[in-house]
Amino acid sequence: MRVRTALGRVALAALTVAPALVVVSPAHADPAPLPAITDDQGRTLVLHGLNTAGSAKGPDGLPWVSRDDIVREARDLGTNSVRYLIQWKNVEPAAGQYDDAYLDDVAERVAWYREQGMHVILDMHQDIYGPAACEGSGNGAPAWATFTDGLPCTPQDPWVLTYLQPAVLRAYDNFWNNTGKHPELMQHYTAMWKHVAKRFADDPAVLGYDLMNEPFGGTRQFGFFEGPILTPFYQGIVNAIREVDGDNWVFVEPQALGPNEGAETSLGTVRDPRPGTPRIVLAPHFYPGGVDLGGSYDGVAKLLVQAQFALWKRNMPAAARRLNTPMWLGEVGGMGQGAPGAADFTGDWLSMADELGIGWAYWSNDRGSGGVVDGDGRPTLFTELLARPYPRAVAGTLAKVAYASDTLTVTWRNKAGVTGPTEIWFPATPKVTSTDPDGTWRTHWDASRHVLSVWADPGTASHTVTVGP
Repeated sequence: MRVRTALGRVALAALTVAPALVVVSPAHADPAPLPAITDDQGRTLVLHGLNTAGSAKGPDGLPWVSRDDIVREARDLGTNSVRYLIQWKNVEPAAGQYDDAYLDDVAERVAWYREQGMHVILDMHQDIYGPAACEGSGNGAPAWATFTDGLPCTPQDPWVLTYLQPAVLRAYDNFWNNTGKHPELMQHYTAMWKHVAKRFADDPAVLGYDLMNEPFGGTRQFGFFEGPILTPFYQGIVNAIREVDGDNWVFVEPQALGPNEGAETSLGTVRDPRPGTPRIVLAPHFYPGGVDLGGSYDGVAKLLVQAQFALWKRNMPAAARRLNTPMWLGEVGGMGQGAPGAADFTGDWLSMADELGIGWAYWSNDRGSGGVVDGDGRPTLFTELLARPYPRAVAGTLAKVAYASDTLTVTWRNKAGVTGPTEIWFPATPKVTSTDPDGTWRTHWDASRHVLSVWADPGTASHTVTVGP
């Protein structure tokens, strides 16, 4: 889930008094598109999807969804991807012993997404380290990998303040070997990921691996954590994964504290040893302080959140360009449908993603006022808002996406070696126009999937297609 508002205020305060802790290249405007996540045909992928699910944080590590829920999601929302939560404690319940029956259960659910033509990103999820770090809190790490050194912990309200409890801080410090006592823990985590990647390397639905949800550095934060600790940790996992999987994408997150609210990240370059083009993706989250934990998006609060929009839109793409990676918004959301300004906040972050040409995974598909169905299974406000027309696969380099007044405009440029059509999800029978010369382009409408395929004029360098109802 997310390290949110309360810790976000701590982060912003720390950045105010100690900006030297974050060492990065200055952010700057750059009109060039970010590098792209691509499919096997070389097409640019724009990933729209949900996080599945908060319910997967439970003891069995599996989400609540059924096959029919995935069918409904693809039909009603047009999602082409999912961030699917798994947990270390379920993969490796005892040191060096892997539960392949659990991974079989995961594979069964991955198949449900495969049936709908959706891409799966497996997310190794954790919050507050793990359930053994503070009784009644946390998910992720197994008990055998949790060392609190006997320090106390009392669950806090709001829950994110539990991160600052002594036992939780010590559990993280021992994992990252800040204490010098447990170098084996990161080694186990790396080997665990290699086992998971080997299991799913040949699954056609699995697009990639999100290595750790919202890393938290314990008593070391910002420049003392992301550069010297988190970056080499990621590098070791990538190297291990590439021994068994040379193709799937690897998603790396900055630390949550600060970047979730738009602060700069000092994460360093993670190199991909695979032959050919690297397949590393920067996967930040966006939870601006003020809209989460019962917040709103109106009045003065809206002005504060809009300032964090501006920071995030500047700093996260700048980091992706510095690291020469695509970018994907791995978590965003956090408001209930009854919260003041929930619709406007959702519309604004959707427009930001379109402007940046990036995909997203909404938190989450769990039942409730912040999900896409409520407790009775009825669609929420977010069902309508997230069912947004978009180019799910683009036969070239994506240059522009804009959606307004029920009309989607997509511009792309030809790119050598790309095959297949541009695919656009649109909720109604579309009317299509193109800047390509008449007779040089064609379309096909799949009414059952609401997918428009566009074959552009190969002799025209740039194409703009407008799709309306």
